Amino acid sequence: MNVTLRQLRHALALQRHGNFHRGAQAEKISQPALSRSIRSLEETLGVPLFDRSSPRVIPTAFGKALLRRAEAVIAQTAELKHEIDLLQGLLTGYFSVAMGYLAAEFSVAAALGEMVRRHPGIRCRTTLANWRTVVKLVLSGEVDLGAGEISTVRDHADLQVEPVGQHRIILYCRAGHPLLARRRLSHADLGEFPMAMPRTPPRARNVLPPGFRMDPETADMIPAIEIEELSSARAVVLASNALSAAAPIQIESSLRQGELCVLPFWQPGMTLDYGFMHIRDRMLSPAASMFMDIVRELEVDRTRRNLELIEEYLPLAARAG
Repeated sequence: MNVTLRQLRHALALQRHGNFHRGAQAEKISQPALSRSIRSLEETLGVPLFDRSSPRVIPTAFGKALLRRAEAVIAQTAELKHEIDLLQGLLTGYFSVAMGYLAAEFSVAAALGEMVRRHPGIRCRTTLANWRTVVKLVLSGEVDLGAGEISTVRDHADLQVEPVGQHRIILYCRAGHPLLARRRLSHADLGEFPMAMPRTPPRARNVLPPGFRMDPETADMIPAIEIEELSSARAVVLASNALSAAAPIQIESSLRQGELCVLPFWQPGMTLDYGFMHIRDRMLSPAASMFMDIVRELEVDRTRRNLELIEEYLPLAARAG
């Protein structure tokens, strides 16, 4: 038995309209073509599907049974086609993303790697930048999606913003640093040494040690040694008495090796606060949506791990702020 989806659609159209002429118009075919399609379906099944003796064509008992099944088959076929379209988008799709340095270090870059592992045919263009540049790239339409600091754009009229990660960060120094001899540190203690790190958003103004200056245009806080990349900041810290900041998970290997040490200092507000941003009401590609899902997956485990490292390396008194 060879019943086609086209024949099932024609039978449903005839049921809805009760008339070959109107049913043919709805399917955008000629009336004789619809009649031939229904007749062929009846011959294939070996039973009459419609009673043509009255002005309105109505289904027979056989027709009613077929039409009930036909509706489900058509609906399931449409859903299958939708899923195939999505899968094709993931296998051969393309998206562009701008990543803030700290977000990339924490989970976003690893999520991209996981996506490539799952879907090797994916194509993607990435840009690594400070969070101010990430916002500009998203607003200009140069990238589909941004992942970075969101505290300055949460209420932006043109952006859809979704928080993803808010994680405690710590201050760190090289092993043997003079500050490690002190059990607990104050702002004044920290102010004795330069900070090597990215500029911070205005929200961090009240928790920073001395030595930062404020950008008059953005109110961002700029450290003595402004360095965007965490790897470069680590290198400066290892070679000097400069201090820096990171989530412990981002420097775990150096902590394990004893090259870097966590300073006994923490205050509320010392957090990463990043998320996704894209143009409001703009539909994202299936590939971009899948990428966001993978970031969310990784965040769960990395959040737990970061808290474990906080408990391991930051003294309880300092953890309490």
